Amino acid sequence: MTDETQIIVLDVSTEDLHDPTHVGASADQQTLRLWIATEAQSVAKTRIDAQMKLLERYMARGASFVGWGLSATIALSALWRIKDHPDHLWIPAALTALASTSSALLLWPSGWQIAGDLPSYLSSTGYETELEIREALAQRDEQGIELNDRRLGQSALLLKITLCLMTLAALSVTAIFLL
Repeated sequence: MTDETQIIVLDVSTEDLHDPTHVGASADQQTLRLWIATEAQSVAKTRIDAQMKLLERYMARGASFVGWGLSATIALSALWRIKDHPDHLWIPAALTALASTSSALLLWPSGWQIAGDLPSYLSSTGYETELEIREALAQRDEQGIELNDRRLGQSALLLKITLCLMTLAALSVTAIFLL
């Protein structure tokens, strides 16, 4: 092995970069609209896929909280029904029931954009070039990403509320049995 590095320079003219098979493509280096639209679609698909994975993790956590919350609610409610139950045991039972409800809202499918469009949309657009269609699709993807960001923000808030309610329930149980 040598420590030398060779630099390879290729003489490529701008005419070689022009692909006439792409409608709307241009040999002008300042005009990159088709490439930008194509790349925007690719980036949007990657972003929506990442958002979907994050939503799946939020939903898995929500489902776990629903299970734990319902179990705790049932146990606390059963304990409260015992003849000599501690005072104020209904407080942690209500908090765990509220936590289960807030985490169950995570599982409610609403306001979500998946990657891709229906084939019927492509044929009904009325655009005449690949460039125009790709730009329209990229714009629709961006709107979907914004919609997904709002849903993810709501999901994160619901998880925080659930965690706070479960923490308050645990603290109230501790206070009831220690005081």
